[in-house]
Amino acid sequence: MAAAIVVAAALVVSTPLGALAQLSEADIINANISGPVFLDAFWTDRTTMPPAGTPLSKVEVAPGDGSSILAVTLVNRGFSDITSVSGTLSLPSGFTSSSRSSEAVATYNGIVTAGNTFTLFFQVNVSDNASIQSYSSGLKVEYSRTLESGAPRTADINVPFKLTGKVILDASSEGGVAPGTSGRVAIKITNTGSAPATGVVVTVPGSSGVNPTTQQASLVAVGQKSFEIGTITPGNSTTIEPVLYASNSAGETLQTVPLQIEYGNTYGEKKNSTVPVGLIILPTSSSSPLSATPVGNSSIMTAGKITDLRVSLANNGNQQLSDIVASISSTAEQIKILGKTSWTVGDLAPGASQEISTQVYSSTDMIGKAATFKLTVQRISAGQPEIETFDIGTYVDGEISVKAYEIGVTYIGGVPNITGNLLNEGNVLALFTTVEVTSAHGLANSLPPQQYLGDLQENSPLPFSIPIDVANNTGAGTYPVELKVQYKDSLREQHTLDIKANVDFKPEAPAQNTQQSQAGSTMMIGVIAGIIAAVVIAVVVIRMRKKSKLKHTLQFSKQQNGDGSGSNDDIESVLDSHLGSGSKKEEKERAGK
Repeated sequence: MAAAIVVAAALVVSTPLGALAQLSEADIINANISGPVFLDAFWTDRTTMPPAGTPLSKVEVAPGDGSSILAVTLVNRGFSDITSVSGTLSLPSGFTSSSRSSEAVATYNGIVTAGNTFTLFFQVNVSDNASIQSYSSGLKVEYSRTLESGAPRTADINVPFKLTGKVILDASSEGGVAPGTSGRVAIKITNTGSAPATGVVVTVPGSSGVNPTTQQASLVAVGQKSFEIGTITPGNSTTIEPVLYASNSAGETLQTVPLQIEYGNTYGEKKNSTVPVGLIILPTSSSSPLSATPVGNSSIMTAGKITDLRVSLANNGNQQLSDIVASISSTAEQIKILGKTSWTVGDLAPGASQEISTQVYSSTDMIGKAATFKLTVQRISAGQPEIETFDIGTYVDGEISVKAYEIGVTYIGGVPNITGNLLNEGNVLALFTTVEVTSAHGLANSLPPQQYLGDLQENSPLPFSIPIDVANNTGAGTYPVELKVQYKDSLREQHTLDIKANVDFKPEAPAQNTQQSQAGSTMMIGVIAGIIAAVVIAVVVIRMRKKSKLKHTLQFSKQQNGDGSGSNDDIESVLDSHLGSGSKKEEKERAGK
């Protein structure tokens, strides 16, 4: 019992409190303590430890985020230092490793002293099929003790982790402010992400849009500047209504208000984000009973296209306005009026309104700029003729028109890819463009992660290639696929393009069998050797026949000359000298072969 108490005391001294909490009472009493144990698991944005004194940051990860880093922190609860640590993590459904297998591998380089922590960084691909929930995975850790030889030790550890989802906050304005006046402006805060934002506090800056010449702020927040919203769940929004004052010099401009938003993420950490929201400041007349305001989307023009400009004339007074005649003109040379320029409105009773419309065109030089139309109204009020001029402010935006073409399946490095091209037929950039496969029924085993393409230039094709996992038994044929392209315009509004196409797939021919190639090479070498042997034998036979014929000729010549004393060896010597070959013994050996 005393020995157990000593061991337990040593354990408490050498083990951090976080790791000690993981130990059961039986472990402490029985001193069954050795090797790594689990401490924490979370998603992060790096694959190495930060500098000393800097904590490892935690990030939110949502389904479809693709390549992500899961950090698993372990503690060496043994009494010996360990080294050569590696871990194999079994991944649940919806997650794969960087090599698209169901197991992710990570290593730790260095020595972990007894009682200290270390972190394994696993590169994990998060697919669209993953769910926002808690998971539990098995981790097999191999390690060696520094003063111990032999086979590595192993530890099987249960690793709980959570796919958190992600908070994405956006803002948009509803309405505007007239110059020289103040008014409430509705600003909608939306959570477009997949995780709730808690404790949301929105702060409107005291001033914004400072004129560098006059040093005067274009917009000033009057009254309440901080708004406590609370929780914004995914897909929902809430509206704040700050009171903003617009300076007289800010008329007909687009102003940006940088909202400061503080919120809590899924880890309970406080985060700060700056979200810009645009406001169009339009000129109005506060003294006249007549008002002129753009209708619908008329406050935004599309450069390079004919746009409808619609204006509502309203009688806000308590007397009838008679014999109303209106005319309009452009203040910019780059903007032309193609439709009507004058209208006979007639009479307007108190509270009544009438819409007038025309067609306008703006060149692409005006993209991103404010434009003003001068609306002149002649009328009779209380029997007296009056002439008023109204400034109709608009903002000129560009056009984004994304098309997809040449969708097909192409093998790249032996891997099948869904390939194609995106073309922006508009006249401005499509920002933050992404493409993903949303359906590939019968062709892909699982859907690949979303692919980020960047900015899509106007009139410039942008190719893409998305690797897909095709089953080995997938036959040749035509398969339907669906793609989703997302991008943002110059005002940071997101747009989605859904693409449906039929692609032709043909399995890539397998490489020739290596053994068959080697067998063919061996056979070819044998054939060549046989040909060479046949040629050698043919040469030897021809030589022997030639020598035999010449020998008979010499013998006959000797007999005719009466010289019969020549021996066969003499004749052989003459033949060898004539043919230039080796000895008679060598000829016989060749003949024998």
